[in-house]
Amino acid sequence: MILLRPWWLLALLPLALLALWVWRRQSAGAWEAIIAPALLLRMRALGFVSPAARRGLVLLPFLAAGIVVVGLSGPARLKAGMGQDRIDPIILMLDMSPSVARSAQLADAQAAAGLVLQTANGRPVGMMVYAADAYVASAPTSDAASLQSLVAVLGPETMPITGSRPDIALGAARDLFASPERLDIGGADLILISDGGGAGPRAMQEAGRLREAGARLWTLGLSGDAAEGAPPPDVEALVRLAEAGGGGFAPARSPREVLERIAAARTGRLAQSSFAPLVFDDLGRWLMALALVPALLLFRRRATGEQ
Repeated sequence: MILLRPWWLLALLPLALLALWVWRRQSAGAWEAIIAPALLLRMRALGFVSPAARRGLVLLPFLAAGIVVVGLSGPARLKAGMGQDRIDPIILMLDMSPSVARSAQLADAQAAAGLVLQTANGRPVGMMVYAADAYVASAPTSDAASLQSLVAVLGPETMPITGSRPDIALGAARDLFASPERLDIGGADLILISDGGGAGPRAMQEAGRLREAGARLWTLGLSGDAAEGAPPPDVEALVRLAEAGGGGFAPARSPREVLERIAAARTGRLAQSSFAPLVFDDLGRWLMALALVPALLLFRRRATGEQ
């Protein structure tokens, strides 16, 4: 749930103050116990004091107005798969260098990638693999589940040449959006699953370029035992890389915090974009209908008073 027009909620404060003022004005408070009955009846007839049983009715207009204000704030929910297949893609980037592909870390990388695909929620997802070079395994597709089979067959023989060059992979991801007929990189979330190998100054520069273009880079760190002869995982390098790319870091074995942050940030961006009417179901109109209930009670009160 999100509010499309949250600034409307500012109107609740003066509305509440006005309701409090009216309530106090209509109430005689402790004076009812000591004021002369004839005078109290006259004050009620003039409208200065309301009967105790009817004082709550003076708040009905404010209750209706409050419901209208909440409705105008635009409470909305994201429509599943509606108008989202061409905006804000996810690019899944898997490190297939020997330190990952030839170790037990590969299973962690595949599990993390599978969770990303499961939580895509209709977003288009593309997939890249890299070692000494980078390759596009799949262009962004709205059928994220179809990539599960690609993730499952990754192994030590996937890449034709060995090495670890995340900078090349990040540059290739930026080039993936260079063509006008392709998706816009603005709003894209790149999720790099790696042990941190090769995440040096060049990779930091590429991450910064992606951030300047409107994308965000998130990293999921593999921290298990590396392959024999390979350097140990460099988690700190992945943290710095994510910071340079405007995203965040999480361990590959527990990535849900980052995935929740990605989903929340994306929902907020869509709410402020021109795509909002296409991808959100605005529930405000139902609250407008609910505001009729106290309004009808108010009309009933007036009709009873006239009789």
